[in-house]
Amino acid sequence: MVSTTVQTILLENLTTATFDNWTSGFGLADNLTLGNVSHIPNITGFEDGPRFPGYIRTPSMVLCTIILCIGVLGNIMVPCVILKSKDMRNSTNIFLMNLSIADLMVLLVCTPTVLVEVNSKPETWQMGEHMCKLNACFTLSKYL
Repeated sequence: MVSTTVQTILLENLTTATFDNWTSGFGLADNLTLGNVSHIPNITGFEDGPRFPGYIRTPSMVLCTIILCIGVLGNIMVPCVILKSKDMRNSTNIFLMNLSIADLMVLLVCTPTVLVEVNSKPETWQMGEHMCKLNACFTLSKYL
């Protein structure tokens, strides 16, 4: 049987080493112990909960914005070209126009929700119940 002082020393060394290794990646204080917490560090950027880091948010926002702009422009041009010329109104081009309008609707509903999700707390929905159902409908329709 191990004495209580030896158990306490082993437990303090284990928790200190584990906690120090975990916090060293976040730039937190190096001398924290779990047994006698005298100072809890203030982690900036997490006042209202965790968020995605900047190296994920920035490229996601830039890429989604580029895709949204080019996609909306291209999918608006297809019906304009097909409806403007009578020679372009055949069954194949009408099908492509229908596909373009469907893609435009998916772009206008799903891409802004990605921009909101990337800039809000994970696992939360900020856009209301109707937009949640609409987004789910359009997202699932992409895979059918």
